[in-house]
Amino acid sequence: MFQAIGSVALSWVKAHAGIPGNELADQYAKIAITDGQELNIPAPYTYVKRKIQNYILDSWQRHWKDSGKCVRVKGYVPTVDFNLLTHNRLLFFISGHCHFPSYLYHFKQINNPYCICVCLGDADHFAFDYPQTLDFHFTRPSETNKPVWFSSVLKSPKSIG
Repeated sequence: MFQAIGSVALSWVKAHAGIPGNELADQYAKIAITDGQELNIPAPYTYVKRKIQNYILDSWQRHWKDSGKCVRVKGYVPTVDFNLLTHNRLLFFISGHCHFPSYLYHFKQINNPYCICVCLGDADHFAFDYPQTLDFHFTRPSETNKPVWFSSVLKSPKSIG
């Protein structure tokens, strides 16, 4: 018995077989169910935090999916994520909100949305096609591969510069 201190062992015990400890446990369990008070034990902080984060993420995802805005960004980032931290240059690229001719034209800052090479002057043009930035071009992803492509761009220190 002395050697068993600190050891825990579990074994199966036949119910209602006249074993005093088991009978006493059954008796107290019945009392707890019929006469006992409900215990309000608060959930652990981590559980509550996870539930709130999941609720926020689900609500945000529904809003993101149902919104008619940010169509260009949704092509690259179809699902929301708390971990997506982008640098300004990448954010400018996926949103198209930068000093691109198409963006400036939209706000009537210039007379047309075209680049000097007579192509639509949007972010894609400068990232993939513009002759003067040939050394810096990315490989254009297909529509279905945009999320994977963007994820790999985020992970590459060369693309953030």
